Amino acid sequence: MLDAAAPPPRERTPPLVPDVEDIQRGYDQLLCEERCIRGTPVRLFTFPQGSTDVSRTVVCLPGLGASGRSFAPMEPLAQAYRLLLWTPPLKTPATHTPLQWNLSVLNHPEARLPERFALMGSSYGSLVSIAYALEHPERVKALVLVSPVASVRRVRRLALSLSTLVRAPRPLAYLVAPTVARVMGGKWLPPEGRAEIVREARRLSPMELLRRLRDILAADFLHRLGELRVPTLIIEGGRDLLVPPSAARSVAEHVPGAQMEFLPTASHLPYMSHPEAFNARVSDFLARHPD
Repeated sequence: MLDAAAPPPRERTPPLVPDVEDIQRGYDQLLCEERCIRGTPVRLFTFPQGSTDVSRTVVCLPGLGASGRSFAPMEPLAQAYRLLLWTPPLKTPATHTPLQWNLSVLNHPEARLPERFALMGSSYGSLVSIAYALEHPERVKALVLVSPVASVRRVRRLALSLSTLVRAPRPLAYLVAPTVARVMGGKWLPPEGRAEIVREARRLSPMELLRRLRDILAADFLHRLGELRVPTLIIEGGRDLLVPPSAARSVAEHVPGAQMEFLPTASHLPYMSHPEAFNARVSDFLARHPD
């Protein structure tokens, strides 16, 4: 008599509040390199089989409490582009604001970035990207702003403040962190994506998260966006509760020649919740602006 076939193993359901080293399926295939820049460790993620063509480098800057690992769903673009998934330093020295420190670290020779590269920033990362492109226009050959933050007058302060609750003490985190992650990612964000948001944010100290939030609440680059002279793509989710579509539209109106793309059912993290549509728009944009 033949033995009954063993049932296939069940996929593990991502925990609501994972440990900081509990990397979720789909986000665990990346290579991680740690670079010491100005005495500060910076984690840089890359795709194992990705392009190594330096002339096609795209540096990707994540949101408020995220790491470069959050861009893992962009893997289909890695064959054509050298994607460097940057993670801001976990701690900012008292001598700088996080925004100032990120700009300094990004432009330091120890970062070992090409002389010119495309720059992508999501949420807080878009704020850093805008500031970097204004300060170092000679180095940025294309700009992709996702859920862009350019002025505190155009974002929902309360929603942004609530986003820091993913770093709540563990008993409270079980109640609030998954909900906050769901608000940020929207209904189409897979459970692995929600777990990744919570997991990585919990690596940050509450003070560092608060200091980054203060950067956003002090930001007002809207009046300077007209100085940008770089091809710019803006991608916004139609259901973003943190950066409303009107804010993204305002950024597009102020950047000369900017291209605006809406993903109607996406929220604040469209590259995690709607990767196919997001990757298609980014790929098309970068192909039209290779230099």
